[in-house]
Amino acid sequence: MLTLEGITKYYKEIKAIEGVTFTVRQGEFLAIVGPNGSGKSTLMRIMLGIVKPTAGRVLFNGEPLNEVSWRELRRRIGYMPERVSFYDNLTGMETLRLFARVKRSTVDKTVERILPRKVLERKVGSYSKGMRQRINLIQALLASPDIVVMDEPTSGLDPMGIAEFYSILSEIRQERPLTVVLSSHILAEVEGRADRVAIMKDGNLKAIGSLRSLYRKLRLPLKVFITLKGKDPLIERLLSLEGATGLTYRNGYLIANVPPENKMKILSSLMEKKNRFEDISITEPGLEEVFFGLH
Repeated sequence: MLTLEGITKYYKEIKAIEGVTFTVRQGEFLAIVGPNGSGKSTLMRIMLGIVKPTAGRVLFNGEPLNEVSWRELRRRIGYMPERVSFYDNLTGMETLRLFARVKRSTVDKTVERILPRKVLERKVGSYSKGMRQRINLIQALLASPDIVVMDEPTSGLDPMGIAEFYSILSEIRQERPLTVVLSSHILAEVEGRADRVAIMKDGNLKAIGSLRSLYRKLRLPLKVFITLKGKDPLIERLLSLEGATGLTYRNGYLIANVPPENKMKILSSLMEKKNRFEDISITEPGLEEVFFGLH
């Protein structure tokens, strides 16, 4: 759908991003993650045509973008910037109508699912951070874009506000096909929500893929938790023989790191000794482990 090829951006002699290549797939939720200053916002602005790259190109449906196709693409993209200034003396509804006129669109009643009418009738100056972010989300969705680009959309929200934001976004995506490109520096926020993750550091794309494909590529270990009544040297020895490492006892568990390729073999060996333990569980690496596994 939208492809970036060898995107590089320098501000004078300062590198912002270098050699970034990936494709945004139609209908997916792609999260671009990385620490502050890793190039996420610059990358998004290049995708939107706000910033021109020093080198590289952006393609839309396989075709390089020109002046005409950029205009077409912008009509199909909604943008939710990290910071946006609203007129505090306008109501929420007046604010949305202002954005709608710019986008040659209209405001329909579906916006009340994101913000109730009684809130929309209030002046924006009285809004909390969470309410302002909802107005920001609504304006990005005006004119029913095919793609919505969100730059740190939950910045400054409390845990409840973050959960509500993703719940609203999930409901919208269930109702109609919507491609989402979202940036965040909080790894736990996008884990389990995004279809794929693009990991940025120091202006470079370190990896891109689903969480499972990334940890398999890095050969990160799984964690095995075995519930025991006490220390069991036999189980310890069995795990060690099958390649497990980092064996530790904690809160009634024997915890071990297991190579992913040895998972089934270890489970089979443990089940032969199932009378020696009460329970067993295995957890896969999370996004944080993948992130630090790349550095």
